[in-house]
Amino acid sequence: MQVVTKASLMATIAERFRQAHQRRSEWLPTATGADASTIFTALTALPPTADEAAIIAAVGDNRWTENVCDECGEDQAVVVLLGEEIHHPTDMLAICPECLKSAQRLASASS
Repeated sequence: MQVVTKASLMATIAERFRQAHQRRSEWLPTATGADASTIFTALTALPPTADEAAIIAAVGDNRWTENVCDECGEDQAVVVLLGEEIHHPTDMLAICPECLKSAQRLASASS
């Protein structure tokens, strides 16, 4: 299990963006066709206290700051990743605290 917070996503945005869009010092194209090096420069120029709106303005969308629960589908401050496997990261599920509580109530009612 792993905890992912919206704050941690925002704090690591520049490095995560670089890892996704740079190989051997070469910038790869973005999905939108925007210049990746320009976006990276804008992200690294943001102050550590930058809010989500500033990050979205630099990147062009909210894909890098969304923290969506796979159960309720809402963008959450905190989710827990379940079923984490290093070789199959897409098999993980992100569950928010409220959905975890609902699951616990459901399981308790069934025992």
